[in-house]
Amino acid sequence: MYAVASHRGAARAVTPRAPAAGRRARLRAALLRHWREAQRAAAMNMPTGTVKRGRA
Repeated sequence: MYAVASHRGAARAVTPRAPAAGRRARLRAALLRHWREAQRAAAMNMPTGTVKRGRA
């Protein structure tokens, strides 16, 4: 990790990041998210789309 000064002079920390997810990985994550939401909605006997993902 090292500090970099932008053209305005403000320093910010630059950390090495993991490579961006590929197209297949993003699609798979989205499908799993929708599937989990549908399972949760079915368990609560509610229509899909009304159950929040994660924490409220």
